[in-house]
Amino acid sequence: MKSKWALLVFLSYGVLLLLMSAFKTAELLLPQITWLEQTLGGDKWMHFKLSILLAVLACLASAQVLDLRPISRALVVFGVLLFALALDEAFQYGLASRRFELLDLAYGSAGLLCGTLGYFVVGTLRGNSSTSA
Repeated sequence: MKSKWALLVFLSYGVLLLLMSAFKTAELLLPQITWLEQTLGGDKWMHFKLSILLAVLACLASAQVLDLRPISRALVVFGVLLFALALDEAFQYGLASRRFELLDLAYGSAGLLCGTLGYFVVGTLRGNSSTSA
């Protein structure tokens, strides 16, 4: 039986990101969110870095629940995360407290791509059974 720790960590991180977005929309915890943005190098770099981690965690979790070849799994993970990111950014378009920014989408997408490819390449080079099975 495979451990489900990666799935739990991924889901927890995903919920944290959703909460951050909701809090920003509701204008709650703005000083803390602004601090995080500044700590990670600004708004755009925060999108990039948080997306890398999201993609890596999603790849780890998907290895436990999707019975697909590694490249297929990576494509599914990237596609699902890209859809979720685009949906979040599109949702902001209609909100008075937020605004849609194409650069946010671009930086987030680049982070997802880097995280997914990085996980796949490192796993393949290491011969890890979760990525090369």
